[in-house]
Amino acid sequence: MNITVAGHFVQRGRVGGAEHMLYNLLRGMDTCGAQVSLLCTELDDLDRSFVEEMKRSSVTLLAQGRHVNRFVGEQLSCLKPSLRADAILFPNYFTPPIIPRRMGRVVTVIHDLQYLRFRELTPAARLRWLRLTHGLTFARADSVVVLSEFVRDEVRKFYGDRAAEKAAVIPNPISWARFGEEPPRDDGRRPYILSVAAHYPHKNLAVLIRALSIVRRSVDVRLVLVGQLPAALLGVRDRSRDPRQLVRELELTDHVEITGYVDDLTLGRYYRNARVFAFPSLYEGFGMPAVEALGLGLPTVTTRCASLPEVTLGEATYVDAPEDPQEWASTLLSILRNPGDRPSDAVQARIRATYDPVRIAGLYLRQCKG
Repeated sequence: MNITVAGHFVQRGRVGGAEHMLYNLLRGMDTCGAQVSLLCTELDDLDRSFVEEMKRSSVTLLAQGRHVNRFVGEQLSCLKPSLRADAILFPNYFTPPIIPRRMGRVVTVIHDLQYLRFRELTPAARLRWLRLTHGLTFARADSVVVLSEFVRDEVRKFYGDRAAEKAAVIPNPISWARFGEEPPRDDGRRPYILSVAAHYPHKNLAVLIRALSIVRRSVDVRLVLVGQLPAALLGVRDRSRDPRQLVRELELTDHVEITGYVDDLTLGRYYRNARVFAFPSLYEGFGMPAVEALGLGLPTVTTRCASLPEVTLGEATYVDAPEDPQEWASTLLSILRNPGDRPSDAVQARIRATYDPVRIAGLYLRQCKG
């Protein structure tokens, strides 16, 4: 099967989980034997290690070579007479208005409707644009993929029954191989709590910094925050909530490490050497880091918000008051005091099997075939 995938949205390290979802899906499709062409603006927009990996695969990377608006780029690519496919996949919510029949079935992924739940966090123009493009996607695409039952329920609420009936629930594929196989190591430093999230406001990372100030009264532990900082993120209305300011205010400079975006192998080392993983997000269409942590055998604390209990398969520890530093502190302390209490091998195997890229790619290929 010949599939074209629109990857114009990728700007290395700046679009969150959608970027890694794309990479993992292409890995799975390649293993399934699909002939995949990935369209992008420039190869430099993609992760360098992924580009090198794809040279050893049957995936073709097609750089369009024109720095235009991402949405214009996706539309122009569809109009190139040389492009033909059995299906075209748009992995990040936008469906161009004109798609020739020679491109085959149209499949579009909608990751979440966060912009409707947190309107105050979304620039007004972006909010109007998302309403328009999502509405057109439900009207135009042959199949719309959503990442969880939670998102399909959101679609039903905001776009109606007909849109929800078109939505196929396919979770994100996750590749644990991308984190390497380096064993855990004791570097002689204090143990740490890890969180992995781009610093969007709804990720609620400030609650972990406040919780750390409580935890440290009982346990000498650090907090490591991995993920792109506000200034580098796309589509953010309020860039004033830099966590480093709160760290200084609480006099935690020596106890909080804020790394910014890191590569896969570095992220793997952070996962493997952490004592506990914390993911305090208030809204997720999926929430890849919490699943990644569980699949690596890391005790994981998260919220009951949105899709998180669903995608973690009930295997995490959940806080009931996600914005309460005291509850976070007491939950984290309980785990820190019992370091041997980790997800079992059976739990790790179940998580990995559920989100295996080959299995997920197979589900996508069914949507592409129709």
